[in-house]
Amino acid sequence: MDALRGDQWRARQPFTIFRVPANVRESNRTSYEPRVVSIGPYYHGGAALRTMEDHKWHYLQGLLSRHAGDGSVAAVSASTLVAEMRTLEAQARACYSERPAGLASDDFIVMLLLDGCFILEFLLKWHAKEPDALCDAGRGLTLVPAAADLLLMENQIPFFVLERLYGAVTGGGAQHGRESLLHLFVKYLGSEDEEPMRWPSGDWEVHHLLHLYYQSFIPNRTPPRSRRGPRSDRRTITRTPRVIPCATEMREAGVQFVAAQSPAAAAGGTRYDVAFDARWGVMEIPTVLIDDARRPLLANLLAFEQSQRGEEEGLLSSYVALMRQLIVTARDVELLRRRGVVVNLLDNDEEAARFFNRLDDCHPAGYDSQAFSGLYDDVTRYCGTWWHSHMAGLRRNYFPSPWSAISVAVATFVIALAATQTYFTVFPPNK
Repeated sequence: MDALRGDQWRARQPFTIFRVPANVRESNRTSYEPRVVSIGPYYHGGAALRTMEDHKWHYLQGLLSRHAGDGSVAAVSASTLVAEMRTLEAQARACYSERPAGLASDDFIVMLLLDGCFILEFLLKWHAKEPDALCDAGRGLTLVPAAADLLLMENQIPFFVLERLYGAVTGGGAQHGRESLLHLFVKYLGSEDEEPMRWPSGDWEVHHLLHLYYQSFIPNRTPPRSRRGPRSDRRTITRTPRVIPCATEMREAGVQFVAAQSPAAAAGGTRYDVAFDARWGVMEIPTVLIDDARRPLLANLLAFEQSQRGEEEGLLSSYVALMRQLIVTARDVELLRRRGVVVNLLDNDEEAARFFNRLDDCHPAGYDSQAFSGLYDDVTRYCGTWWHSHMAGLRRNYFPSPWSAISVAVATFVIALAATQTYFTVFPPNK
């Protein structure tokens, strides 16, 4: 009966929680599998994650008692929440692209209850800055990977489960404070140096927490068009892969790299707004933070974006594809680091050079639909121009520093002055 109801929901709604393709997951399991806490059915019951299962019951009790003593709402029992989850079981099962195996009806309902209450209590503790039993026990560091686990593509429960639980506990029904709950999640999911591109409204369709992060922090537009020369407005249409030189090779061709203005300070700017000035050969890149802690988040955002867009190329996939071409060797990292473009928090530049290439298979589906296709055309045209490469070589070989240019200018002036004096000595002016 449960399977039949689930199939009926599947016929009415698309999948919203997907598995990462097996070949991608196997190449870098640590980026896609939870380390501390399982959320949803895909990793439920995993041996390495059982420690947190007991804590989920404590979080359930904490959430139930959060509003029970203030008299504002009637106390809610666990059985009431179980009844709420039972009404959502078929709809929740239908959200998963793979059938939750080995979970009977009661087990699935309890899983929804415990995982949903854990997420809500985790969020509310963070917001209220309340002490936590894990921290008091001297194991507070486990909360850091636990927070990261909440943004894994395969480690999700439907957002409507969180809404229903929150509404039941606060006494306001399923839609109680939806917008405030969304805003609270966005504040939690962000970081001190990362402002959301968009704040959610109450009418947003949100599938799960990773989806909410993607909608809030990843721009839903292409970056500003490059500042181009007069002849570069014609876009080249090609089915072959778009390839540009790495950063050090582009420097040899005369391209200069500068760190773009801080996205927070720039009006509407984002960390993905890479632009190329085709007239002056200047590439502006917002500062890139290379840190191991960011890799799982980027990898899961990429997997989610590609599961949603199909053949349409997303901005994040285009950005990572671009950075994979710019940063190939340690020399590229060193160059961009000296220009203030890269902040490397890894052990060395060799490790940083492999950062984007370790984000697995994010090759664009359509080369001409990439967000930076115009930039590729401009860079290819600029680097292929004889004048630019030879002027760059001249500056590199004969004017490596401003003092070299000043010395040449002074020497030229002295020679010109001497030649003028010699001329007037040999050919004195008529008196």
